[in-house]
Amino acid sequence: MSYKLRNSIALGVIILLVTIIGGYITFFYQPKKIEQNTKETKKITAQLQDNTGQLNSIAQVQSKLRETLHRWNNRIKEISESDVSSQTYGYLSDIINESGAQQLKMNLSFISSKNLKQYGYNTYKLNGVTEFPNLMRFIWLLENGRKLYKISSLNIRSAEVQTDSTEYPQISIAYEMEVNAYFSSEKSLSMQVMKPDSTPQPITSNPFQPSILSATPLNVRNLIDVNKISVKATANGKALVMKEDGRMVTLQVGDEVYLGKVTGVYPQEGMVEFTLNDGGIVSTKQVKIQFEKKNKDIE
Repeated sequence: MSYKLRNSIALGVIILLVTIIGGYITFFYQPKKIEQNTKETKKITAQLQDNTGQLNSIAQVQSKLRETLHRWNNRIKEISESDVSSQTYGYLSDIINESGAQQLKMNLSFISSKNLKQYGYNTYKLNGVTEFPNLMRFIWLLENGRKLYKISSLNIRSAEVQTDSTEYPQISIAYEMEVNAYFSSEKSLSMQVMKPDSTPQPITSNPFQPSILSATPLNVRNLIDVNKISVKATANGKALVMKEDGRMVTLQVGDEVYLGKVTGVYPQEGMVEFTLNDGGIVSTKQVKIQFEKKNKDIE
């Protein structure tokens, strides 16, 4: 066999081998490898996406944890592990002293107890009589105090109380409320917290103050009663009047009398005008000089 033929055969075998190997790699090996790589890529992509969701969840949990810790560190309420009547009475008495409402009378009685899994509360009835500002300060300090007490019901009734030593009747408030005193088995909740740095706003109005009193104010200062005087003379904004005991008194515009003031003196008419406020009912009263008539006998 010639040298040229041998080389041709060898080259043909090499080309055939290369073609077979290249065809196998191209049509069988590489497609399978590509398919495997594609599946692996999808798997890795899914894992990455799952990690992103986990990272987002972790971020949300961390944010919630920070918020919870902030609320815990700045809490203003403490819940005792237990509650007894004497403890509650002492705490409420301290609130009365703190509010400056020593005139607030309080009767305390136990009603019931409710014990749940991790917490519970005892219900007490409070009743008494006081004035409206005292009751408002007490309620504010109870709701905003460091211990967890909640008012579940409240009934208020007002009444006018008149005494011989006061000019205007006192508006007395009879109250009755139910208060829940909370307790918890979670010991950490009983840790003492700082006292709230706030005070109740001053009471500037009383919604139970009636516009018209049911009773006439008393004349405790012994002022001149315009219903019991007689005008004797008027001149230059002044008037000479006689009281019921016979004493003569000079009045002028602006002088205070029982239930009101002198608001006018009219010499030409011999009249004195008074503006009176009878427990919310405002009226004007005019008192004139009463001239005596002399009767002559006709013979």
